[in-house]
Amino acid sequence: MTTATQKTADNDNNERIACQSRMEQNSDKNGMNEKMEMSSKQEKHLPDEKWTPYLFFCISSIALASFQDGFQIGCINAPGPLIIEWIKQCHFELFGETLSQYKADFIWSIAVSMFSVGGMFGSFCSGYLADRFGRKSTLLYNNILALIAATCLSSSKLLNLYPMIVIGRFLVGLNCGITSGLVPMFLTELAPANLRGKCGSFHQLNISVAIVLSQALGLPFIFGSQEGWPYIFACVAVPTFLQLATIPFCVESPKYLISKLNDREGARRVLEHLRGHTKVDEELEHMVQETMMAAEPTHQPGYLALFKGENQWPMIVSILMMFSQQFSGISAVTFYSTLIFKRNGLSGNEPMYATVGFGCIKLIATFGCLFLIDHPKFGRKRLHIAGLSGMCVSSILIVITLTLSNAGFRWASYLNILFILSFVVTFAFGPGPIPWFFTSELFDSATRGRAAAVSATSNWIANWMVGLTFLPINNIIHQYAFLMFTFFTFTFAIFTWKLVPETKGKSPSAIRKELIFMKKRLLS
Repeated sequence: MTTATQKTADNDNNERIACQSRMEQNSDKNGMNEKMEMSSKQEKHLPDEKWTPYLFFCISSIALASFQDGFQIGCINAPGPLIIEWIKQCHFELFGETLSQYKADFIWSIAVSMFSVGGMFGSFCSGYLADRFGRKSTLLYNNILALIAATCLSSSKLLNLYPMIVIGRFLVGLNCGITSGLVPMFLTELAPANLRGKCGSFHQLNISVAIVLSQALGLPFIFGSQEGWPYIFACVAVPTFLQLATIPFCVESPKYLISKLNDREGARRVLEHLRGHTKVDEELEHMVQETMMAAEPTHQPGYLALFKGENQWPMIVSILMMFSQQFSGISAVTFYSTLIFKRNGLSGNEPMYATVGFGCIKLIATFGCLFLIDHPKFGRKRLHIAGLSGMCVSSILIVITLTLSNAGFRWASYLNILFILSFVVTFAFGPGPIPWFFTSELFDSATRGRAAAVSATSNWIANWMVGLTFLPINNIIHQYAFLMFTFFTFTFAIFTWKLVPETKGKSPSAIRKELIFMKKRLLS
């Protein structure tokens, strides 16, 4: 009797557990259905928008901050030897001892590398600052760092204090680090879905413009002299003052207003101003749905949360996209272009003119990318693969022609310059602009700031590694150092083909679904 009663009780208990389990499954299914419904609403294709004068004004003003980054990359190339000589002279006047060439080179190397160190710190802080104070305010006050840095760099010779060069490079690196995490994100948040690629590319476009300008200012007949080089550093104050004058007339990011301040009416006014009409309900609803999706526990912002759960794989892909840009070898060519041209047989001022000419061609190619990046037949993925593939082939041809040139075939040096040109041009069509705004397209409003900060920091770390290691490796294995870039560009081209989805015109949730699907398909 007792056994029968116990069996009956066990059966009832099992039934209750099974019933509870079914209820939980139904609850999960309902939750999933709600998510799917919300996600499907978010993925609904938004109507195409056109450029408006005010949108162009805001995009141009915001992208002025990127000018500082490009200028600091290009400005150290030509006047470097002049500054090293001044450091030796300054050290003798300050301390009464003669500085050896090795120590002077070491001090200059520290000054140059401080830019990357500052960039790492600045980029890591950019996400917190953008979320805490807003995109617009952070960008506005970031200009203070630029002005302090410009003052240190340009007045160092006047005050005869070479440590100011080191301090100035760190401060300007801090400024550019904040810019690199903030500007691409701000640009894509203001842009309509069909113009995200073009707007996001303004960051790289301004970098390219600034590189050319800084290299041109370093020519001997302009400021490339012992008396003139401080004026090169002073010139960066011009775009800084221009942004300070224009940024107050720009709007805050509508996505920031909704996700961080819960100001829907403010976001509506911003969208109406940017789009030039009042029919913004659909786009506003799209942003609200994205914010609601981001309000779930798995989307809570935080640096550690980016490497857990459903954020982990998108974050890894974003970092690898940044690595694909820097490990492609473009930094090595930019930093040491003058030296590379000298080894190709150019003499006198010819290497400097060649460097400026290459910068101009890269700038033209970046303009070309603006017209292709949102084109129906191209998009981000195809351009990125094409760019990496072009760089891969070019790097092999660079090694071959350099080897022939060193063997005494003079004609090979001219071909080598041509292949370096193709290396730079193919970079500008894909790996140059795309990784910068890729992260902003992949993450929602709640995690976008910190995800952009982590991606930008990884870019700075990779940039620092390439700048630090290329010349020593090149001195050991000579032209074969470019085979490193052959390996990296080939590997990242395959990675992009197999694991990176097309992001053009898609919502973050749609992109992430495709990203996870591609990963599972490859693993299976």
